[in-house]
Amino acid sequence: SHNGHGAIYRTINSGTTWVRQGSNQIADADVLGVFAVDALTAWVVGSINDGYATIYNTVDGGQNWTRNGFGQPALQGINLGKVHVSSNNIWAVKEGAILHSSDNGDSWTNCIPVEHTNILLQGVFSINGNTAWVSGGGIDTNDFAIMLKTTNAGQSWVRQTGGEITNANHFLGVSAANTQILWAVGGEGFLIYRSDDGGDSWTRQPSQGGLGDANEVYAVDTQTVWVACDNFIEWTNDGGSTWSNKNSPYYAMGVCAVNEQEAWSAVYDDLHNTGYVWHTSNGGETWEEQLAIPTPLWTISFALDPIPEPAFLFFIFNLGFLIFWR
Repeated sequence: SHNGHGAIYRTINSGTTWVRQGSNQIADADVLGVFAVDALTAWVVGSINDGYATIYNTVDGGQNWTRNGFGQPALQGINLGKVHVSSNNIWAVKEGAILHSSDNGDSWTNCIPVEHTNILLQGVFSINGNTAWVSGGGIDTNDFAIMLKTTNAGQSWVRQTGGEITNANHFLGVSAANTQILWAVGGEGFLIYRSDDGGDSWTRQPSQGGLGDANEVYAVDTQTVWVACDNFIEWTNDGGSTWSNKNSPYYAMGVCAVNEQEAWSAVYDDLHNTGYVWHTSNGGETWEEQLAIPTPLWTISFALDPIPEPAFLFFIFNLGFLIFWR
């Protein structure tokens, strides 16, 4: 939170200017996940407030935000970190939770398998509402990364264990280009994995490597994939055969892209307790700073709808600490 409320920033001009939203509407909570559905609709999730998970949505471009699920048992005592929306199905995850709503947030179910209720889940992606993946750390320190898949909107889940996934210890992000080709990233040791069979088997990618973790992944299509890492942003335009990371910023936590030329990243410089948005319009050759605020930024999401002129709409959330404003 920032100055007593979770902070959300919006742009309607591809990031040239950003405006804070929800300053008097969002609860006093860390807002940790965001997903822009279209030009007017977005969802944010975050930490516990008044005993329940923080879930808000807007249907008017952020002028008004409505809290969802407050008081429902599925949300009690739950912190949330990521949210994804597909075909009117809403998914949100973190430790002990895979929350799902199929009625625009009116009702929620925690559909996490009982054997995974103690796992920190940090990635979620749904390709068509019914098919979704969630990812996280191993069950214990000797176990490999968790990748769970459902094809029936969370009624049942299958842990995916094929290929080189057994060499990964945790996945922080997952993104799919279609029902067959998807990507997962994480650490420790900077990991990027690709699956060509819907997650049944995984192969580690020949990326540039680096220090720390790969934090988030965004697949524009089967060929163009962007990855936010602790010490740079990395991208491929040939499906993972080759990777680049020229001149990109450090501490990249979230990333989104329109195509192989234009991408944005949410950055958290913990050394200076500052959040940034960085943008490239030339395929990563150069990056420009678009926003700097005195609180961390963690994830960025966008919708392609023009408002009112052809422009892109983005939402960013920040992970703020109570000590920052008290």
